[in-house]
Amino acid sequence: MTVDPRLLAIDAAAADREPTEVARDEAAVIFDNMICGYFQDPRRTDALLRQSGLTKAADRLVEIFGPGWWTKL
Repeated sequence: MTVDPRLLAIDAAAADREPTEVARDEAAVIFDNMICGYFQDPRRTDALLRQSGLTKAADRLVEIFGPGWWTKL
């Protein structure tokens, strides 16, 4: 597993910024990685979200993209 370099850059500049701005930027990077992973292998990502207890997030992604949307690509 590798750490996204954007997170390291955000962390390096965190001392001069408001904590809410840092958290917002970190959340954006995490969400971006999650969506990229979802597009690469939606079934695996969906299973990982549900396994981690993030069922609401998984349900919301299915709600946005539709059930089994990856089969229609």
